[in-house]
Amino acid sequence: MEQYIHNENIRRYRKLLEEETDEHKRETIRQLLTEEEAKESRPKKPHV
Repeated sequence: MEQYIHNENIRRYRKLLEEETDEHKRETIRQLLTEEEAKESRPKKPHV
């Protein structure tokens, strides 16, 4: 489920970047996208 949410977040941020014209909002979206993409390279925590 977490992977699905992660993928949907990335998809949503990319779509928002295509549509948004306000540069301040675009910067915020870019930051959110960068943070979400960085989660891909983090090691997974084992469920206890």
